[in-house]
Formats: sequence, C-alpha cells, structure tokens
Amino acid sequence: MKKNIILDVDPGVDDSVSMIYSFLSNRLDVKLICVTKGNKDLKQSTLNALFITEKYSKTPVPVVKGAKEPLKKTQIQTLNVHGASGLGSIINVSSVSSKPVNRRGYGASEAILECVRQNKNITYLCNGPATTLAKALKKYPEIATHLHSIVLMSGSIDGKGGGISPYASFNAFSDPDALALVLKCGVPITFSPSEIGLSVYLTPEILQRFGLHGKYGKAIQDLCTGYHDLRLPADKYATHDLCAVMSLSHPELFTVECVQVSVDTSFSIKRGQTLFKKVDDSNVRLIVKADRDKIIETFEKCLIKAK
Repeated sequence: MKKNIILDVDPGVDDSVSMIYSFLSNRLDVKLICVTKGNKDLKQSTLNALFITEKYSKTPVPVVKGAKEPLKKTQIQTLNVHGASGLGSIINVSSVSSKPVNRRGYGASEAILECVRQNKNITYLCNGPATTLAKALKKYPEIATHLHSIVLMSGSIDGKGGGISPYASFNAFSDPDALALVLKCGVPITFSPSEIGLSVYLTPEILQRFGLHGKYGKAIQDLCTGYHDLRLPADKYATHDLCAVMSLSHPELFTVECVQVSVDTSFSIKRGQTLFKKVDDSNVRLIVKADRDKIIETFEKCLIKAK
C-alpha cells in the first residue's frame, strides 16, 4: 500500500530529483506539493515546481504557493549552487500550462488542511525551510491531529553547517523559528540531516548511466549538471532531498536514533544550529547512517522501471 505524502519543496536541483522519484515510486502517493521560498525566491521556485510536476508526474498533482518569507523576517542570501534557474545549467524552465491552486481565501494553509482531512495516515515531507508547515500548524492546529508523521530535511548531526552558516544547515538557518514551532506540534518527526545527503552522493559515472534510462534518468543527469554543493568536490552530487524521501519509502536503508533536539533561534552566529542528544525514547528520530549503494541501486531500478 502506498504512503500518502505532502511534499514541501523549494526547487532546487535536489528537490527536483526528489520530486521525480516521488512521482515514480510505487511506495509513495503525492497528494499535494507546497512551495516555500528557499533555494530560490517563491516565484522561481513555484515555476520550477510546476515545470517538474507537469513534465514528470504521471498523474495531476496540485501545487500551492506557500511562504514567501520566514516567520521573522531576516535577510537570507541564497546559495548559488543550483544554477541560475534552480534546475542546473542544462534544463530550460519553459512556460507551463498549469497554475498554483491558490485563490482568494485559499492558500497553502487551507490546501494542507483540506489534504490532511481527505487523506488518512498522511506524512508531511518537508525538503525546504519549515515556514509553510509552521504557518499552517499555527493557523489550523487541527492539521497535527491528522498527520501520521513529519520528515524534515534539516539540521546537522554535529551542529555544524559549512554552507550558508558555520553552525547550521541551510533549511534550519533559513527559518529556525518555524522549525522550533513544528517541533512542538506533537507529531512524530524524523530528521534527515545534511550529513546524510552528503554521504549518499552521485558521480559522473552514475549520472551517465542514469542518462541511458529514458526521460526520467536523463532528467536526473541534466539536473545535476551545474549543481555543486560546496561541501563536496565538484564531481560529487549530494542527494539531500532524495534521502529524506527515500527514508520514508525505504526505511530499511537508513539507521535512526531516538533523540532530543534543540534549535537555536537567537540572532547570534549560531542561529539555526541543531543540537541532538541520543535518548532511549522520543517522538523525534534522527537518521545517522544511510546505505549509499543500496539507495543508488533502488533509485536506479525505479528509473529503469519507469523508462
């Protein structure tokens, strides 16, 4: 039986890779895509999400524009690691025929509320800053009662960053106040930290192989061209968001620990830092290890099957 998910993204190369996998996986059913400002501004991120959904989803999936700014406005400088448009240097983000489902009085919070009411045991999978989810939970606390779980691609195991901040991962740094609010909602949460996506990297040889697997594999190859997470050598491509999604579809490929977590919401240099402490029992879990070979093998099989 497929797991119902809401996918919150800020496309972004690795977001787009995770979207394509989510559309193809026989273990996941994407019910709604929310877009949050993150890797790119909300306008570009929404266009990218519509483009990827329209081109690679086999069934229609509604896309809704979410948060344009963090809960507490701060000047966040996005990292230019995803190419000019956010989809690498090859893919041309052309105009799309679909539009976000936003309308007067109906935004991301309303779309999320409607979705969780209509779909049982749904997981909110957040691959961008947690702002859209936090705003929805604040406006409609009922949402938490319908969610089966939350997966956050956020934080770092060692409390260090190396990208936008020396202490915080990009998503946590972008809106730590939202992250702290989500942590209080009472829903079981799994963190997929930055170390995991860095450890499960793709190489040019793997991408060349992927490119032979039809339009979906070619899309992955093209997306990664021009994408460079500065924490890795230029010939290694991080899979942050893919790992977060696959931790839900294939949990057996990941090692998790129960943890307590704190988030620095100060405006000091440590803003956005996540500190994890292993405990015997908690509703918060942290992915501490991933089986790189099996993850890549599983992803490639999915691409071949969809070819």
